[in-house]
Amino acid sequence: MATIAEQPAPAAMRDTDYLTTRMAVEVPELGGDVRCWTGGSDVPPLFIERQGEALNALDVFLDWVRDHRATLDALMIEHGGVMLRGFPVGSADDFNRLMALFPRYEPGYVAGMSPRKTVTGQVLESTRLDEKFKINLHSEMAYMKRYPPRIALFSKTTAPVGGETIIGSMRLFMRRFPDWLMQRLEGRKVHIVRNYAPAGSTKNAASVDHPDKIGWDDAFFTESREEVEAHCAKLGMEPIWHADGSLTLREETDVFTVHPITGERIYRTNLHTNTNFDRNPAFAGIVAAVRAAQKYPSGHYLDTGEKFTEEEIEAVFKLYDDVELAWPWQDGDVAILDNLLCAHGRNPFSGPREVMVSLLDR
Repeated sequence: MATIAEQPAPAAMRDTDYLTTRMAVEVPELGGDVRCWTGGSDVPPLFIERQGEALNALDVFLDWVRDHRATLDALMIEHGGVMLRGFPVGSADDFNRLMALFPRYEPGYVAGMSPRKTVTGQVLESTRLDEKFKINLHSEMAYMKRYPPRIALFSKTTAPVGGETIIGSMRLFMRRFPDWLMQRLEGRKVHIVRNYAPAGSTKNAASVDHPDKIGWDDAFFTESREEVEAHCAKLGMEPIWHADGSLTLREETDVFTVHPITGERIYRTNLHTNTNFDRNPAFAGIVAAVRAAQKYPSGHYLDTGEKFTEEEIEAVFKLYDDVELAWPWQDGDVAILDNLLCAHGRNPFSGPREVMVSLLDR
């Protein structure tokens, strides 16, 4: 689950120099109808912006993406992700057609921990988590053994205040990872316990204030327990049903995940999030009530049964804070991020905001 903190919606982006210090990047393979730039050396993502009118029709743009897929894939690895700006993507259907050009992550968002529904095709809501909460940087579905290699985000309606999709370089994160913590985590496994509320709990909910309140039917996109169990078997999770209709999932993952193309080792776990809700006064009563009702309280544990210490939690949160970047998004922006190389999150916001997501394979 993405980690959350209650904060006022910011009036401006975190890094005010991000766009003013941008660096041009020459990518001749993409042709002369686009220009490319970044916010600095080794700073994701690579912005690819339309120039002129040549790619102003959706069908023409989709043909351009299809013709340049190999180059775009390579750029996602090199830069951690790409931001497509100024192209004719204005609706969920447009975004879905664009996503159809990339391999789909077959399991989809089954067993996810953020409340979201399907919009169309392989397009999902970004989240229905309350707008006043910040979603801290994270790897999508870091709480699961199987995970989407890439995630795409489409800003259909950009919030007037806040609401930026924040990102961070996990390469920079790993370069700064403290040796003392690395030594403690080498070769360790993570035991994960997650809980869902009974079916129907969030059927008509506009927002949710704690991930454990999501109904298991919303999380698994089915009302069939048999289908849930089949999904769990496929995804390597143990389901435990309770008399009140709630569901507990247990599974095991590695602390570090090796990137299948580059061989880089990336921290992909939520060990540092155990006390994220507890330390926030706004959540104190919510957390107490949720955990009091759980036979197996949600959490992330090392294979020894230990949780992260306060020192370890603070060290990891500081790493994420240090690499966090935000900038004003524009309607129609589409970011496609490598889910290991580039973490993402969301700033709190006010006003209308509509962001959609698609989970992709390589």
